[in-house]
Amino acid sequence: MAKAKVKEEPQHEPGVPAKGVVREYWETICVVLIFVLFARTWIFQNSNIPSGSMKNTLLVGDRLLVNSFIYGPAEWGWMRAVLPMREVRKGDIIVFKFPGNPQVPFIKRVIAKGGDLVQVVNNHVFVNGKMLLEGYTLLDPEIKGSYVEPPKLPASVPELPDYLATPELFNVEASPDRVDVTLKSPQGMETMGRAYFGPYRIPAGHLFVMGDNRMNSEDSRYWGALDEKMVLGRAWIVWWSFEEGDLDYLRNSPGDMLKRLGDKVGHFFGKTRWGRIGMRPR
Repeated sequence: MAKAKVKEEPQHEPGVPAKGVVREYWETICVVLIFVLFARTWIFQNSNIPSGSMKNTLLVGDRLLVNSFIYGPAEWGWMRAVLPMREVRKGDIIVFKFPGNPQVPFIKRVIAKGGDLVQVVNNHVFVNGKMLLEGYTLLDPEIKGSYVEPPKLPASVPELPDYLATPELFNVEASPDRVDVTLKSPQGMETMGRAYFGPYRIPAGHLFVMGDNRMNSEDSRYWGALDEKMVLGRAWIVWWSFEEGDLDYLRNSPGDMLKRLGDKVGHFFGKTRWGRIGMRPR
């Protein structure tokens, strides 16, 4: 005759109270929160595109996950060989602290690095005397398809200033909504404006960055060389994209913020750009 199975009670150490259901859930939530905070700080961050300076690669209203781990410091050489870590490369789309206001993250494309010589002629970018063939740029067709002779470089080329190191070489205009930093133009050099710039040599440990929307981007042509220490990470993937107006982020009154929130809730399905979700910016 088969013996009836007896349900075994969980064993506990003497003097140690059993965990309740509430405690188990609480510990699980704490572990998840710790992981999310760790990942957000050291691996991935969230960033949104507030203006059209990166059109058509990135659009206003794109929400990005930013890989904060890839450019992390490597204490040993084997770390970069084994882990998905590397230095910033030309062509990378990066998120960084705007030198004029480090509280504000900017997003641009890396064009040149320390030691490179940069010049812009009629919106065409020359690095070390060679014109870049940039298919991703948003320019008028007649400009994009035009040919520009390589510029003759002077015997001595100055370094592009860094606003954080030499603020006296820049003009600064601050308002409640934004900070504009503009490089003062040395005599005989074309530095003011988007179409013509330089030539300048990029200092060691710095980057020269530009927006893909070349005629509507405030970038290194305005506020100088970017210290690599200001880089937060590389743009990794678009996790959500919602149609918004250019510079809507400047309207920060409580009423404007509620209006934008209501727009997202009420038009979530209609204004979400479903085809952009999961896109990797290149």
